[in-house]
Amino acid sequence: MKLKDVNDPLAIFYHQNYGPGFGGRGRDIRVTGSTVTLNPGCSYHPGPVTKGSYTIEEMEVFQVSGLPPVSRISASTGMQAHATALKFERETRFSADMNKAIDAKQACLLQAEAEMFRSEESFDEEQTFIEKFALGDAKDVISLKVSGTMMVTTRATLCAMKDSVLAQQFDDSKWTEQGCDGPLVDEWTPDQVSTWAKSIKGLPEDVGIVLYENEITGRELLAMNIDSLKMMGLKRAGTVALLLKEIKKFDRTSQDVVTLIEHSPYCFGKILDYLCLKQLHLSGLIINEPKLPEVCDMQKRRFEKVVKYYFPGIAVRSTLG
Repeated sequence: MKLKDVNDPLAIFYHQNYGPGFGGRGRDIRVTGSTVTLNPGCSYHPGPVTKGSYTIEEMEVFQVSGLPPVSRISASTGMQAHATALKFERETRFSADMNKAIDAKQACLLQAEAEMFRSEESFDEEQTFIEKFALGDAKDVISLKVSGTMMVTTRATLCAMKDSVLAQQFDDSKWTEQGCDGPLVDEWTPDQVSTWAKSIKGLPEDVGIVLYENEITGRELLAMNIDSLKMMGLKRAGTVALLLKEIKKFDRTSQDVVTLIEHSPYCFGKILDYLCLKQLHLSGLIINEPKLPEVCDMQKRRFEKVVKYYFPGIAVRSTLG
């Protein structure tokens, strides 16, 4: 892609924590790990490749013959070191004092622009982390009762090692068999909400009609409180109390859906922590491979048995070392 302004001070931007960025204002090209993110049209003219993220499969390295107008900025050196690295055309048209003031102002502007770029990069990285870490289907959040100890994780974590017995236990088909085959409450349509309300013993039939007329979905139903019910015209105290009682049952029901694990909570917890870090690594949220679990001497034999049970064959070596 062709650069729009050959004097753009952030045409190429360096940082110690990630690859080079091309186009400081618009971040036209950014390299993070094995991913290249393209947003053409800001500092560079649009090229033949469309906007999006791409995985690097091949790479050619060329020697850099000179530094760009803004040389490498290290977060640890601070703003003072960066000011000495800035290069720009000095002002000579006015008096010495005026030229000096204009040069100082230009240096501050370039400095501020570089800081803004670094802040935007940090924000993008944080947003990417949050999206990858937080997004997911609620039904994939799994409650485990490990010999009486409650643990909560995600199905993706349990399936981080795909060929393991643990991953097979929580794959798509078997997880469906554990009670997720029917629609979840938060996926109910207004018609399903109305049908549910009409099935509650002691609840007036017109309650279901009111919910249907207000197009209340399952997710909205779970968020209902006294005020929201009264806004729909349900003002009778007994009716409101009974309806809220039935809604609260959904929370208890979701807490009761757990998977039993008959193993040592200490040993299984070590495995779960390792798998969580491994899943974060596979998602690109942490750079380094997670270290193998450290187990106290008293629990080593028991830990080995649990690992061999869930990770037989080749997989056991990657967990036990």
